[in-house]
Amino acid sequence: MGIIRQDSGVSPVTRMRAVGSRGNRSYHKAHLPGSRIGTLLTKESRVRLEDYFAEELDVISGFVRRMRPDVVFLNGFDIHAWMILLAASREGIPVVAQHAGIARIEFMLYRHLYTRAGMAMMLEMERDIVKHATTEIFLNAYSRDTFASVVAPVPSRQATVIPLPFLGAFDAKRSVRARTTLAREDRLTVGCVARWDRIKNHKALYAVAKEAKRLGLPWTFRAVTRIPDTAFDRRFKDSYRKLIDVVDPMRQTELPAFYRSIDLMVLPSVFDVSPTVVMEAALEGKLTLISPGVGWNSEYRACGMEEWIVDFSDPSSVVRRLLELSKKRPPARFANMVRTKHAPAAVFERFLKTLFSEIAKTHLL
Repeated sequence: MGIIRQDSGVSPVTRMRAVGSRGNRSYHKAHLPGSRIGTLLTKESRVRLEDYFAEELDVISGFVRRMRPDVVFLNGFDIHAWMILLAASREGIPVVAQHAGIARIEFMLYRHLYTRAGMAMMLEMERDIVKHATTEIFLNAYSRDTFASVVAPVPSRQATVIPLPFLGAFDAKRSVRARTTLAREDRLTVGCVARWDRIKNHKALYAVAKEAKRLGLPWTFRAVTRIPDTAFDRRFKDSYRKLIDVVDPMRQTELPAFYRSIDLMVLPSVFDVSPTVVMEAALEGKLTLISPGVGWNSEYRACGMEEWIVDFSDPSSVVRRLLELSKKRPPARFANMVRTKHAPAAVFERFLKTLFSEIAKTHLL
């Protein structure tokens, strides 16, 4: 059973309705008054969240009470997920929450959009995960440790690490070693796949491309992204397009060809829990130079790939690292790890075991 959020705009009414089913799957839509969420984020003083969203919580709690699920799974977190978390907790239903990111870090990058009170209440919602979830799934050790450091400590019995699976578009059965080739320093092509967002740090990518040009290196930089056609930061956007070949976002089935068209990838994100582009590129024989803020750094270190982690705040050091790496054959150990640890069958089996474990604990009480 899945719940889909539907913003009902100015309508003050919260309601749940069935929207379809197939086999043993059913889907329900939660119509929520979006205006109340927007108002919360700009409030000048804090309010008690359970009172403010009393109508939404009552409707969702009633739905949970009627359906009586054995367990609730939250894939990521936002205000809607917080409502489901609280509703399930009220009804005594175990909640398994997967941390797809860390809201505190993303909110801080856009703190100018919220009042101090609005920000504080959003961060309170994220801390509520620890209070009300029975199991928390982190995508890697780095994500778990960072969450504990910047949001709230997580009891060890409540935390587990399950990685993301790769998609079927990437044929993991093919030989990674056979498709891994040396990059050519004289004509290096550097790729990046990242949405146009502050947290992805496109300004760092631009700075690296600018430094490479200053040094007279005949390198090509290609970024799969969509630059918003707005007046905001237009000068930077125009400069970015002049130095970097911007490629429109593409279907998953088209990405393997993009990875094969470049020599290596870069991902300068300020923070990124477990970007799938890193393992996708690896399955196509191309490795990614990442920032220390990318969650894959724990796997990189385990595979002896510390040199593939670099601080993007210094463009000249990044260019030097790219030059060094371009002379070496990329190690296949990381890609082989991805093929086994991140295989869909293995990952989904761990998810099912975690969910069944929560159900078993409930029936034993």
